[in-house]
Amino acid sequence: MKFIKDVQLIDGFLLLYFFQLEENLNNNQNDLNSIKFQSEESNTDEFLKLFFKKYIEKNKSINDCSFSEVSFFFNNQKKSFPTQKLSRFIIDQVFLPEDITEKLKIEISKNKNSVYTNPDLYLKIKNGNNIYYESIELKSTKDNHIPGSSVQQVSPFEWVIFIKRDKKPKITTGYYINSITNKLPFPDRSPRPQIGFENLVDNNNENRVFNNNSLILKSDDYKTLKKIELINDWQEFLTNEWMEVIISENVKKNEKWFNNTLRKFSVKLIEHFIKSSDQEKNTLINKLKSLIK
Repeated sequence: MKFIKDVQLIDGFLLLYFFQLEENLNNNQNDLNSIKFQSEESNTDEFLKLFFKKYIEKNKSINDCSFSEVSFFFNNQKKSFPTQKLSRFIIDQVFLPEDITEKLKIEISKNKNSVYTNPDLYLKIKNGNNIYYESIELKSTKDNHIPGSSVQQVSPFEWVIFIKRDKKPKITTGYYINSITNKLPFPDRSPRPQIGFENLVDNNNENRVFNNNSLILKSDDYKTLKKIELINDWQEFLTNEWMEVIISENVKKNEKWFNNTLRKFSVKLIEHFIKSSDQEKNTLINKLKSLIK
């Protein structure tokens, strides 16, 4: 089993903080339902960013709770942090994208293995003399599934606040990886793995558990690794999916629009391959392999 994530004390604070944020906003009256999600005829989350910036600035630390500790169960190992230690963390500043300086961009880049983009929110967190920086992704949907961030921009263990827009908006929080579905729509530019509000809700219901005064976050390591593989090698993922389309004996209902194009292309390729000599076949295979980046 590959290593999933090495959790630290800051992760315990964030788990408890976002759990409390989720509980507070889902169970108490707030201004989320008055947020505008349209600005100058285009979809935007600018009002959402402002809402959560103000909320976090008013709620800078964890509240008193019944949990004596917070635990993670990753990589078949349990790691626990006492709530008393987590209560020492304070969110010192909340940055919007336009507030991010060149110095902060360097800090963000240090913690990203993916292509740099400005986070929706960027938190400066203090614990005594220790300073931490955490980027936050905000996502919203009217239904469930939406295209996520482009595959080059995804940070699997970045925290996401996911809002389902309704008469009374619902919120779920968690690692971005746990919102990803097993679908990768055909890319028009850069692939954007599909994410789902209910995916994150279901993951929390299954893997965020309460036991003996502990808040525990478990990882389905197999599913997590498969999603990380999708992000790291999305071309292989799409190739395997297309092969299933080609070898399938039936046409499924509500297929993707390009499946028929895949079949037409495959017929042309196979016919060309059959007509080729053995040498031409080997030349074609070797040429294609050499062009794969």
